[in-house]
Amino acid sequence: MNCELCGKETSHTTTVSVENSEIEVCEECKAYGKEVFSADKVSSSKEKVLQRIKNKKRRKPSSSLDSESEKELAFDYSERIEGARIEQDLTQEELAKEINEKKSMIAKLEKSDMRPSENLRQKLEQTLDIELLEEIETTTTKKSEETGGLTIGDLIEEES
Repeated sequence: MNCELCGKETSHTTTVSVENSEIEVCEECKAYGKEVFSADKVSSSKEKVLQRIKNKKRRKPSSSLDSESEKELAFDYSERIEGARIEQDLTQEELAKEINEKKSMIAKLEKSDMRPSENLRQKLEQTLDIELLEEIETTTTKKSEETGGLTIGDLIEEES
């Protein structure tokens, strides 16, 4: 085996965490990171998988698969705001004045550096005559009958 940090050939490696990355290192390089024990490894990888699943889609536990619509801020909200502003021949400053906000806020929104609050979103939609929300489909998933929890197999079955 080779140390993933220095590249040295070694018979035994240790798993360490270096800047939130887990790597296999030799005894000499072990000091550059924090040793990861198997229990930590299992729980942290399980947490990561669960977080990814949560972020992928909003899901509700259920006995069957159902779909329903829900509205969420559009992925391209910044382009929609900028496009509508330009179409109405407004500068960022003029738009900001019209909705009683700061020019810097409009600039941040158009660069996707900031997401609009509910109130700001409504003001922008009314002033620019645009829709910043779009319907997303939420899916309910079947729980595994054996474990009572969501398994990777459940996700694979649902995707196909």
